Amino acid sequence: MHLLSLFPALQVRNYRIFWMTQWIALIGFWLQLTAQQWLVYTMTDSAFLLGLLAACQFAPSLFFTLFTGLWIDKHNKRKILLGTQLFYLLQASLLGLLLWTGHETYGWILFFAFFIGTIDSFDMPARMAFMPELVGKKALHSAISLNSANFNITRMAGPLLAAFLLKYLSYSTIFFMNALSLIPIIIAYSRMDVNSVMTRMEERHPLHEIREGLMQAKNNPLIYKNLIAAGIVSGLILNMGTYGPLFADRVLHAGIDGFGSILFAAGAGSMVSGLLAGASRNHLSHGMIFGSAILCGLLLMAVSFVPYFIPALILFGLLGFFVIAFIVNCNTVIQMASPKEFLGRIMGLYTFVFLGSAPFGSLLVSAIIEGVGTSLGLCLVGALEIALLLLFARPVKEKKALIHS
Repeated sequence: MHLLSLFPALQVRNYRIFWMTQWIALIGFWLQLTAQQWLVYTMTDSAFLLGLLAACQFAPSLFFTLFTGLWIDKHNKRKILLGTQLFYLLQASLLGLLLWTGHETYGWILFFAFFIGTIDSFDMPARMAFMPELVGKKALHSAISLNSANFNITRMAGPLLAAFLLKYLSYSTIFFMNALSLIPIIIAYSRMDVNSVMTRMEERHPLHEIREGLMQAKNNPLIYKNLIAAGIVSGLILNMGTYGPLFADRVLHAGIDGFGSILFAAGAGSMVSGLLAGASRNHLSHGMIFGSAILCGLLLMAVSFVPYFIPALILFGLLGFFVIAFIVNCNTVIQMASPKEFLGRIMGLYTFVFLGSAPFGSLLVSAIIEGVGTSLGLCLVGALEIALLLLFARPVKEKKALIHS
């Protein structure tokens, strides 16, 4: 009972089921993601082509998320999420089949990355808009923090497990394992008893309704400043799939075990940050959220020239800690500041910014590394992140240092 009182979201039965089945699905996700990124690196030995892979996965967010947010507001979010999990299962199975039959090419991997990104453009805003329905606003900050902790616990275990399994199993087996991991959460969504709120709106042109969501965000400095910061951090710091294999191989000289260890360290720091945030009943002020984002850039600069395994992992652990401190509190502030009838559209906008910045960030980061080298490139990326935050995302003034959830 003490654990339930410490994390209010766990008092909700449906959330407990969601949280446990999501853990299984995320293990499969990290198995496939780690294997896929290392497969592309071994196939191409190119920073730019790794960046292009990430760009293809995140590009659909530029095309779809503003419209999917509007569509999500009008439909049952639980059923949307059930559908997205089925499509995730389909892509893992098909890509595994291609690898099993020996027909994998870089082009096919890019195609399926785009396919996953298309699913993400529905899944991510729907899941964020579904959370208040699942747990209520009082437990929302706890749920977001626990989701983050869940994501990062699996980010610790999944890559290390992938690095170990790839010594004995084929890439196709890893992809089939991901497909199987989705079955429990599909069953959970199909049986979950949650009254999903569907906004009833008069029929108007979709662009007009999207414009209303944009104006809601624009007229609230707390929302739009955090949206800008989220885009900068996502585009430049969260591209570990782009720079992680390069740093592990070219700086640490540790191969896939080093890549798995980097993701483990970042996941460990993120997990601690997520659990601390989940146990807190407050979220940070905008100024403290901004400070967390600045620290991410400083830590990336610090780790860029560290060729020693343990010190590098410690710095990646700290980077993971402050990235999640930023994301959890940024996400919570935006949701708490959003009117209920616009929540799907604003979270669609958040997904558009958060994921839509990633293609440009991936290509930019990979181009910088390709041009000046891995260490100097990462140092420049960290400095660029800090400069952009100072120029475009300075915090708005708040009367209180903490906003109570």
